[in-house]
Amino acid sequence: MDSSTHSPIKQGEAPDDDGKTADRLLQTAASLFRKKGYGASTTRELSDLLGIQKASLYHHIRSKEDLLVAISLESLKRIIATVAAASSVEDPGRRMEAMITAHLETALRDCDMHLTMLVELRSLSPEHRAEVLRLRDRYEALVRNIIAEEQRDGHIRADIDPKYLTLALLNLLNWTIFWYDPKGEHSAAELATMLSTIFLDGARPRAEIG
Repeated sequence: MDSSTHSPIKQGEAPDDDGKTADRLLQTAASLFRKKGYGASTTRELSDLLGIQKASLYHHIRSKEDLLVAISLESLKRIIATVAAASSVEDPGRRMEAMITAHLETALRDCDMHLTMLVELRSLSPEHRAEVLRLRDRYEALVRNIIAEEQRDGHIRADIDPKYLTLALLNLLNWTIFWYDPKGEHSAAELATMLSTIFLDGARPRAEIG
């Protein structure tokens, strides 16, 4: 994480060389928060899952809420990075499919963190909630700009405001993680193809419909 965002590692305390301490904290806490809910989860439960004493946990984190902030920001940072990279695909006509696949595969891979970010935003203090919302707004702006560019290039229909296409797409993708079964009949990539079809068949230029 960069210096502008929270980290579960205290200032002045270095994580393991490969970042495993921070990553393990985030993954374990996100899994606990997803299963029990942030409010019902305790730092004692988290320390037990990590196999450390509760007092030792506070050598790494300042508070339970700071850990929730770190999970939320990391989830968004990862999805921003993968979608931004995917949107640079050489074939402009495939930008939407690449973006949808990148978002969905990242959200499903980081399912505990992403779901925690979506559900537990309400559990944050106003200051921390605003911090997460700023990064979420940055991501929505990225998606909205891609959609607007695709409209200008004639790859998707231009008679709907990109704001509403963005909201529809993110709702379609984000809430998939609540019902997707990784042991089910479809892989994440296959599901991304299906959702791309569902979204884009309703968003193609009118001349291409029918």
